[in-house]
Amino acid sequence: MNHEKMFLCVIAALSLAFAIYNGISMACMYHRSACTKGTVVTLMSPGPERVKRCNSKWAQVSYKVDGRTYTSRNRVQVPMWAQVGTPVTVRYDIKQPENLYHFSALRILAGTIIALVCIAAVIFW
Repeated sequence: MNHEKMFLCVIAALSLAFAIYNGISMACMYHRSACTKGTVVTLMSPGPERVKRCNSKWAQVSYKVDGRTYTSRNRVQVPMWAQVGTPVTVRYDIKQPENLYHFSALRILAGTIIALVCIAAVIFW
């Protein structure tokens, strides 16, 4: 097996492990969490604000659960167009409402597709 095929096998294994981990995490936490509407309180961007490609925005969110207002301990990714005050849907831990979860079926799908493409390249190359 040449180096390119070995590299593709490693990428496939890592991508598949990533997808499986996220899928299991989503399945385990789904029933221990609930959704509510919240409002963006603060924003953070790892790159300069003017950079639109390969950048992201992360928000701290304020939301109500059972009549009590919470501000999230952790940040969740929001669209690049989001501003302070933008309404967002969040999924929180039922036992610890200040903790937010950010499941993504798209992340699981992307990991699976990358793994399948790498495996197909190894087989048919």
